[in-house]
Amino acid sequence: MNKDNFNYLIGKTRHEVKAEMGDGFNFFKHDIWTYQVGKTWFGKKVILSVLFNDNKASNVNLHKTFKNR
Repeated sequence: MNKDNFNYLIGKTRHEVKAEMGDGFNFFKHDIWTYQVGKTWFGKKVILSVLFNDNKASNVNLHKTFKNR
């Protein structure tokens, strides 16, 4: 899984991202939304972060962690 798989979200509104990815545990007005999109073979969670500017997704980032966020 890599970041390019989620670049299609850039430019979409909050409503469009919500329709694609679901609610998750995100506060609608918050500028950063996170989704768990997978796990590695070692058990790390793969987290997708979507950054919003002017109510449109401007950046997506993937990171791996053992933590619960």
